[in-house]
Amino acid sequence: MRKVNAAAMGKLVVVVVVFIGALLSVAAGQEFKCGNLEERLLFQKDEESTEPAENPWMGILYQLKGHLFENTRCSVVIVSETHVLTTAKCVRRFNDRPELAAVRLGIWNETHTVGEEYICNVKGFCVPGPVQHSVSQIKVLPQADKDTGDNDLALLKLTDRIKYTAYKQPLCLQPNVELKSMIGHNFHFTGFEHSHYSKGKGTAYTLSREYCTELSKASSPRPENQFCGYPTKRTKFYEGAAMMGMNVENGVPRSYYLAGLLSEVVVQGSTTVFGFQDVRPWRSWLIENSR
Repeated sequence: MRKVNAAAMGKLVVVVVVFIGALLSVAAGQEFKCGNLEERLLFQKDEESTEPAENPWMGILYQLKGHLFENTRCSVVIVSETHVLTTAKCVRRFNDRPELAAVRLGIWNETHTVGEEYICNVKGFCVPGPVQHSVSQIKVLPQADKDTGDNDLALLKLTDRIKYTAYKQPLCLQPNVELKSMIGHNFHFTGFEHSHYSKGKGTAYTLSREYCTELSKASSPRPENQFCGYPTKRTKFYEGAAMMGMNVENGVPRSYYLAGLLSEVVVQGSTTVFGFQDVRPWRSWLIENSR
């Protein structure tokens, strides 16, 4: 039998380790790609409920009051390993004091508490407990207009990196093809809402600013960089819910990307209208500042 010297064996071991590492990196990239989309979930009859691992980029913003963190009724969106996105209105309460803010990620049901490894129901169905992250920096979009509500975006930098799992993954910031207009499309959206504990979802048809003004009986149109969504159901979602466009490749839906962020819910009689912040003008800012 031919002998292999120690130097050759050492090189072989290095090659094998590097090869395995590369395979694991590729597998991880495929498993935790941004905007993870399962086509079967697009056609569920129960539009309002989500599966635990569905839309895993959504979380909730909390505020420290006394010794406890309280729910602010604002959603956040994971956009990178270190950053989440929400509205500028949602973070003004902190007065540029990030130590008062925290986000809970990997959360499917608001009643689930931090620190529990798994939470199971009476049927034996189990999901991991949510993870709470401290915030080290709050960065409001410089063009955010407090008076009109336009450009209503803010990034929160987390103290620790997010460990991606099936329940914590980012939403894509970049579409394959940018839409020329946000009007006249039926978008999916997701987040948390006021009348139910579990993470929800829905669809909304985007309207012209003029018709939105008529429906909501507003005295003036929505701000320049915002648009209206007419939801199929009147569920009132937290600000910060993500409106999602769909990347389609070779005729197959492959991933979601961020199209807008819920900035306001307007209820007028029997009519509910969602005001979404258009993120198209600010994609470069979002990408650059969430690295």
